[in-house]
Amino acid sequence: MPAAARPAPPRFGSTVLFVTLLFGLGGAGAAPGLETDQFFAWGRHLEDMTEVLNARVNLELDRLVAELNREGRDRRCQKVRFRFFKRHRMLFFDGFETWSVNSPLVSRSPSGPEEMREFEQRYIYGGTSPLFDTGRWMPPSPTVEVNGVRLGTDKLTHFLGTAWYYHRWYRKARARGVTPAEAEDRAVHRGLQHEITILGRAVSGVLSLADLEANYEGMWFYEHLCAGDDPHIVYDEAVWRLRRSFDLRDYVTPEWDESYQPNIYVRRKWRKVKPRMLGYCPMLEHPQVRARRQEYAKRDRVTETEKLIDEMVAAGKLPDPSGFSIKSVCREAAN
Repeated sequence: MPAAARPAPPRFGSTVLFVTLLFGLGGAGAAPGLETDQFFAWGRHLEDMTEVLNARVNLELDRLVAELNREGRDRRCQKVRFRFFKRHRMLFFDGFETWSVNSPLVSRSPSGPEEMREFEQRYIYGGTSPLFDTGRWMPPSPTVEVNGVRLGTDKLTHFLGTAWYYHRWYRKARARGVTPAEAEDRAVHRGLQHEITILGRAVSGVLSLADLEANYEGMWFYEHLCAGDDPHIVYDEAVWRLRRSFDLRDYVTPEWDESYQPNIYVRRKWRKVKPRMLGYCPMLEHPQVRARRQEYAKRDRVTETEKLIDEMVAAGKLPDPSGFSIKSVCREAAN
């Protein structure tokens, strides 16, 4: 595409600075994450970006290995993990996500001036006020496809960014002598509390279960980065080397798609989102949408995040997310 015809890249700078100053950078990166809308991508063609995104992460792993070898000595794995985490941090945004949003190599939706104008009209959160809805203080994340799963690019930030904090909580628990299962449970519980309070529901009115799924999977990426039976990088005979390439297919599941894994909304937000979601009910019969959701159902599994959410629902601490699903909304409208 000629340079003059390219849409202007998202303006992250001033908006991010404002939000970061407002919410601070403590805890798990305390500013709220970007919102995303996979419904808009229904029926639209996207190239699968698995290999492109894998290549980007593997490039960063290669650079990390080269950096470690220039220093010429062994390092504790936790320090290596932190070095990788720092490589792609850009104030609040993750460098990996920022690259994916702007790179001409990445197929995404919306993309291009015409589709962007349509997105502005149909955006699932477009009914809320840009002034009072903090979730709209930053540009929404476009949708990409990875191994047949549609997901917002914000999940890349969760996977490589927020997940670092999950992993840190996990390692601290292990250092105190608790079992791996208990350490995992503590990290997941703490992550949910952050998402309910600091990062999501209390701030933007949205609790994204898909965000939690990406956080959880990213925790295990960091755990196996340079330790365990099958690490990505190793220190062998006084040399760091990439032992195993990174592959997003090992981590991405249908639960990363927010049109499939429903969010939990506070009442004020749901009043605005529900009417827009209703507009997508006819699309449930679209051949592409039906085929994708059927394929998702085959790959679906009960995740650790879903188990925790079920516990919270049973205890009356969270509403049932199924009530916010597109199927529930359309079924209610049909009755």
